[in-house]
Amino acid sequence: MKTRLSLRATCTAVLFIATASQALAADGFKLRFPLSGTLGGEIVAPIPSEGWIGSIALTDVNVTGVNGNDGNSLKLSNPVPGTPIVGTADVAISNHQKLASLVLVRLLNKDVQGGKLAFAVNIPYLAQFDADLTFTGATPAALNNSPPFPPSAPAAYQATLADLSKTSDASTSGLGDVEASLLWENSFDNVKVVLGATLAMPTGDYKYVPNSFKPNIGFGNYYTLRTGAGVAYKATDSITLGARGSLGFNSQNTDNYVRSGDFYAVDLAAAFITPVGVIGPHVTMLRQYTDDSGGSLGANRASTTGAGFFYAVPIEALGGGLNVSYMKTTETKNALTGDFFQLRFSKRF
Repeated sequence: MKTRLSLRATCTAVLFIATASQALAADGFKLRFPLSGTLGGEIVAPIPSEGWIGSIALTDVNVTGVNGNDGNSLKLSNPVPGTPIVGTADVAISNHQKLASLVLVRLLNKDVQGGKLAFAVNIPYLAQFDADLTFTGATPAALNNSPPFPPSAPAAYQATLADLSKTSDASTSGLGDVEASLLWENSFDNVKVVLGATLAMPTGDYKYVPNSFKPNIGFGNYYTLRTGAGVAYKATDSITLGARGSLGFNSQNTDNYVRSGDFYAVDLAAAFITPVGVIGPHVTMLRQYTDDSGGSLGANRASTTGAGFFYAVPIEALGGGLNVSYMKTTETKNALTGDFFQLRFSKRF
């Protein structure tokens, strides 16, 4: 009981607000959805009646690769300029991010259809963003024929891959895309329910460079609307089950006219109250249900599954709760692979 009450302040923030990590889409290999997971030990807490909730999350993101439509390492077609010949390039990516996010939630006391309204804003800042993309591949055999191609053709082809790799690196820091949310919450018997909508806005550092894979902190000059529902069910005095479903809708990027496909996502978690805190597993599944359009990668749909664990404990000296979580991708198609480690402290004011 002591653990549950100490984590009371964070229930609303956890069910709907989380730091945004990346999934593959035609526009910059990203989708605006928090693959690090959104459900933690705070699902055992009752919903506060009113007031302010603040949350600070520190997330370490380690991207180790990118998979294609077959679930294996991504390969891209690489046309040879001025010829009908097309080569194949293997894509390797290494991306390390240190992300800090400030979440502020205002709970209103007014009764709305038996529940409470809440407004929230999520402000992310990338303190570190280091990305390295490498393109390699064998020279198409036809280029070795001289004539019609000059003897320098094979070396020139490899030079294009080297140049593409060189221009696809990034090392920077800056503001990410800010998100604003409207939430409705209610509780009855052993069930807590949160419904809401989140609008992600193009506030992050972003620069479109034609014919380049150079990563950006910002997701692009477009908007994403996420709607969804979160539910927490107290199965026993020591076990709480959580689930969250989301639908995401993307507008067209007005800089490059790419429209990332719409998506749905499901988060699942089980929280076990122990004498040393709340622990449990969590799973995140994301699927695009419409194709990306307008991008150089053609029509594709991202598919990602991740699994991990969390641990939550009250920090009584600070009057809040700390949630520690880890998530690793287990299956990806047209998506990045990697893992996420997060520390999240929340407090009611």
